[in-house]
Amino acid sequence: MELSAQAEQSAYNLRTRKDDSIAMQRRAEFARLKERQNQRRKRRKEAESLKQKEIREFAEDTWRSIKNIMDRLPDYEEEDFENRTEVINADTSASIKMEEWRPYFSSPDIGIFTTTLKGATWEVEKLVLQVAPSVVALQSKVGETDHFFCSGTVVESDMKTHTIVTVANLVKSPDTYEVADDLKINVYLHNNETCEGKLVYHDFYHNICLVQIQSPVHLLEKGFSSNIDAIHFGKSRSRDVVTLGRDKEIHMLVVSTGKIIPKHSKLDCEELVVSTCRISKAEVGGPLMNFDGDLIGLNYYHTNETPFIPSFIVLKFLQQYALFRQVVRPLHGLRVRTLYAEGCNAFEKMQINFRGATGVIIEKIEEQSPAKGSGLKEGDIINRVNGVYFSSAVELATILLDIGARYLSDLPILGQPDDSNKMAIQIKFGLMGREHEETIIVDKVVGI
Repeated sequence: MELSAQAEQSAYNLRTRKDDSIAMQRRAEFARLKERQNQRRKRRKEAESLKQKEIREFAEDTWRSIKNIMDRLPDYEEEDFENRTEVINADTSASIKMEEWRPYFSSPDIGIFTTTLKGATWEVEKLVLQVAPSVVALQSKVGETDHFFCSGTVVESDMKTHTIVTVANLVKSPDTYEVADDLKINVYLHNNETCEGKLVYHDFYHNICLVQIQSPVHLLEKGFSSNIDAIHFGKSRSRDVVTLGRDKEIHMLVVSTGKIIPKHSKLDCEELVVSTCRISKAEVGGPLMNFDGDLIGLNYYHTNETPFIPSFIVLKFLQQYALFRQVVRPLHGLRVRTLYAEGCNAFEKMQINFRGATGVIIEKIEEQSPAKGSGLKEGDIINRVNGVYFSSAVELATILLDIGARYLSDLPILGQPDDSNKMAIQIKFGLMGREHEETIIVDKVVGI
């Protein structure tokens, strides 16, 4: 009876005895779990404290950097309309003539002076950052007076010597088609270093110049694309682009996004194409990049648009200079315009009226030019030169540069034309709908 009573009592007694080995084992396990939990909680608190400290230090460093940049920004001043810079590009008879240079956009303006890309993916931003070390700022002075400032691209880097391509406005005299006297050029690099630049070549017709600097800093060189399809509106492809420049005051990269459009530039130069990017003065002379990371142009300036000279013209320029230390093209006397260069409506009419033809239309024939008595007429559509077909004024310009290169290579003294050395150039223009070609004999080249 006593054993039965004890068993029954044990059966209904839910509390374990203190000397029960199983209970002691469970209590020890529970204590270990609680200790590990306390240790994890302690480590988590320490990690959170460390993270908060890092965030606080990062915020303080960022604020100090922003404050330093803001302190270095120039004070905003009202535009001086009486003393604004006048920039002229030359026309086809001498140089590309640019319309009156209006006051630049003020750098602090929101939406103009930007360092972020609107509508671009992270992949595009990475491509921009890869190109960024090749983009520099330049400023020229005449004596002690500021003359012009812009951006440029490092296109060649050889040990300590670096070559930069930019707009010739940097070195042009305001009143003549000559290099300004007593000129000094400063170049501002991405690492905050400032170097003295040396003008090595200028071409006021194409509005391009080359500047060299000496610096031990490794500068990434970036070549211009040879892809003509980048601006070919007869082919389906993305037209999204981004301009790049560098501000000389704070050495910061400046960017702007937009699209290439089929529009004739308001500047007096048939080789120019137009983008919708709205740029500040920092981006003039800087590169235009597509969303594939290719440099497809060099930016010019206009108040209502951003014209640019396509990359393959810049590339032909650089190649000809590398071979002959000068750049020339035949002066034929034709003023032409691309058929589709007046927007979508005109492009549609061109497709209907000319059955999808491509090429250029002759707008004007200069008096006393080789083309005047050639049989070519205003309104004629040219689609080939010396048997080579082309689709736009830009492609025509590259063909003429190739003709100029052949002219220099055929000279008795290679690349050194003089009065006794000069030769005539024969150019055959093919017209749409005609098998017969009109021949022009050119005895003058631009660039010499």
